[in-house]
Amino acid sequence: MNDKKDAGGKGSSFTDILITLTVGLSVGFIVGILFAPKSGEETRREIKEKSEELIEKSRESLDTVAGKTREYVEKGKSKLAELKDRSEEFIEKGKEKITDISKALGSKSDNAGKKVKKVMDKGKTAAKKIEEELS
Repeated sequence: MNDKKDAGGKGSSFTDILITLTVGLSVGFIVGILFAPKSGEETRREIKEKSEELIEKSRESLDTVAGKTREYVEKGKSKLAELKDRSEEFIEKGKEKITDISKALGSKSDNAGKKVKKVMDKGKTAAKKIEEELS
């Protein structure tokens, strides 16, 4: 039993299926040749033809797998670039928000500082008046 899982979680990976199919075809081909009532020359010719067919099918399968792999790599690159762009936008918006909040807090703290200074000045003036009255 094969415990491997592919990206979709469907059980066997494509490579395992391809290997199993190739082995099954080879075994079936060999058994068919052994039990076929043909002459040696015919059998050798058939072996050669079937071998060439098997090699060609293997090449086609390899090309298909390579094409799919390239396709997945390109999709991955595209998604990665998209995520990078989105994260840069998110970071830029965050910086803008921080700048806005900083400006708002800065102006409010300036106003608060001015109000505190006025209150302190009034308090000093009132303390001087009281001091003068008491002297």
